[in-house]
Amino acid sequence: MRVENLRCFKASRVSFADMLLRRIVRERWQIRMISAECDDDGAARFVYRIDAEGHSFSYIARAYPWDGIEKVGRRSDGADRDMFGALFVNLASQQRIQREFETFDIKAEGQMRTDSDVVGWTPANRSSRHFDAVVEALSRGEQPAPELGIAYLMRNGGFQSSGRNGTVSYPGIPEEHPLAHPFFADIFAIYLVRLVSIDLVNAVARRRNSDAAQLDIAIARGLGIGNSSGQGMCVALQRWPHWVATWVTVREAALGYAKSLPVEAGSIALVRSSIESTIRIYAQTDPQTQDYVAANETIIENLKRISASLREGQWHCWGDVAAHVAEVMDGETSEQFHSLLLDVVPDFCDAIAPYFQIGAGRKRQLQPAMRIGELREILRRNYVWALTADRTLAETHQHFWYHSIDNGEQRRGERIVDPHERFESFIDHIGLIQRLAAVLVSRDDNEHVGDVVLDHPDLHYAMSRVQYLDGLPYAEIRDPLAHRDFVPAELIRFFLASLGIRGSTPLSIRYVRGTFFQDQPLPSEILTPDRPSPQLRKHDNEVAL
Repeated sequence: MRVENLRCFKASRVSFADMLLRRIVRERWQIRMISAECDDDGAARFVYRIDAEGHSFSYIARAYPWDGIEKVGRRSDGADRDMFGALFVNLASQQRIQREFETFDIKAEGQMRTDSDVVGWTPANRSSRHFDAVVEALSRGEQPAPELGIAYLMRNGGFQSSGRNGTVSYPGIPEEHPLAHPFFADIFAIYLVRLVSIDLVNAVARRRNSDAAQLDIAIARGLGIGNSSGQGMCVALQRWPHWVATWVTVREAALGYAKSLPVEAGSIALVRSSIESTIRIYAQTDPQTQDYVAANETIIENLKRISASLREGQWHCWGDVAAHVAEVMDGETSEQFHSLLLDVVPDFCDAIAPYFQIGAGRKRQLQPAMRIGELREILRRNYVWALTADRTLAETHQHFWYHSIDNGEQRRGERIVDPHERFESFIDHIGLIQRLAAVLVSRDDNEHVGDVVLDHPDLHYAMSRVQYLDGLPYAEIRDPLAHRDFVPAELIRFFLASLGIRGSTPLSIRYVRGTFFQDQPLPSEILTPDRPSPQLRKHDNEVAL
């Protein structure tokens, strides 16, 4: 896949947040507040119990008094957060919960440690624009004014998990646990922060005025959790290329099937409904400020045109509509329409969803007995694009990534100019492949991969990468990420769309913000049998997998 295509991907029903939410609704997870303490300055302690698919586990949240300081929300903030939460693997005792609250109150990076009974911590920060405005309105007995355009009350500060601060590593989560699915723990933690943000404004308002209003459920449903992600996501995609292969393969398989179905009244109604929901999100999204992103207004207008053109009998199949959109509209509108098309085949999407776990479980392992001739053939078959890339000019590999101790995240440096090149994180896959090919030139076809590793230990990763990705479609990003002109935000947008972010807005070439779970069900709605949700009957041609 090329960056120019990946950057246009939009969240869909095969994004992780969407899949998790459908599972929560289908299996009727119960999320209940067990205890709550709150002061009028915003300090609070909440304890929740989750019952899901035969498992019960705890979540706790510790909010701190609002200090009036807008926090960036990066790892460099350390323990200086407006809220900390902990998601447990199982139910936690009162004594264990108290110990975790005491750990949060240390508020000193490097001194806060937990145990392996915790899946992860959920730091978060208040929105300086909206949190107080909502509390003040509720305290007056009113609902927040619609013109405020509130999309979220708190921002995600990352999910500190998988061994960090003493948390359990992901392989340590029991296989049968509902959070053992790739990214489900991360995404569910964000969903819980969303719940805390709503419960917190209600509690603070009630403390300030016993007659305060509580947030209307329709308004609460429209609130998500703000998120801002940086260029470290590019390193993650390069480190685990089978993720890209898995995510794109599932999406393209579902999209191909949706395109094959006829355009009929039932599917038209569903696509129009999905378009309307998507337009509402774009309308609430901050304006795009980067020239490499299509304006929200452009996509909204294009979606309206698409909706108006959908009439039974005008199009043979959805592939015809998609081809027309791709021909006359921009790439972002085209990919947004592709994402909406997946709503036409909900059963098919659910049927192939297990491949996410299968694909994520793929392991990179060196095959030392492989003949060099076979390895060379894999390079010719899969990496012509990398082998023929011109790296003569320095600009083709001008940048490098490194993990900054001071900032706690990946940063990008310029070779020669910046001093941290010796701490480089892997990003230059094209340079890696070309070095491997150059070394193999002098080796006999009948030699073994293990022989080369003994002479060149630094090529162990290159050879094992080429071997384990062989046969996987979409496994490599076919662009030079170390190039001077590469824009990290373009791949960040792809990653966030795969997670389920909607309405993403690049703040610069390095950071992208967006919102999780906006206009999605609340726990109280999940337990309501009559909660309306659009359904599409299975098409006569749709097969059960």
